[in-house]
Amino acid sequence: MNAFLRTSCAVTVAAATALLLSACGGGNDDDPTPSDQLGVLTVTGATVEGLNGIYGDGNVNLTDVDKKNPIGSYPEVCTFRFDGVNRVGGSGQAFGDIRYRPDASVVYEAFFTFLDHEFRADDWSDVAVVRDTDRVRLVNKTLVATDGSGARVTVSGVVPMRPNRPSGC
Repeated sequence: MNAFLRTSCAVTVAAATALLLSACGGGNDDDPTPSDQLGVLTVTGATVEGLNGIYGDGNVNLTDVDKKNPIGSYPEVCTFRFDGVNRVGGSGQAFGDIRYRPDASVVYEAFFTFLDHEFRADDWSDVAVVRDTDRVRLVNKTLVATDGSGARVTVSGVVPMRPNRPSGC
């Protein structure tokens, strides 16, 4: 009976902790948090009305850069997310997820969202990871919508990354 009581108490405490963390939105350190780093993205040539413009009116929210080595054929990558890149002179914002190989100078894979439209590319070899300035730099990069619509945007700009990165990142 004593073991049953201890187990019941442990389960109750675990459930209460989970409930408290979910109630306050806590427990997830994967959400971007404010940084003191500036970033700006300029969208041109959008085939979706209203996406063209400048995104970046202040500091960018960032996650830490994490090194992930998944099981299977997906390679080891350094990954981080960003948000809070507000549209200048309009409503909405840009956010995204950027992944690059350790010790590589180009992006491996990335997803950018502008006003709720997500975009990606098959080839990222022309998008630079510039570690010495803690930035990812895009110059006239054409991205295609992930929803299969064929929508396109051309993006130029910089996305900052936190300087405290794992080795190789």
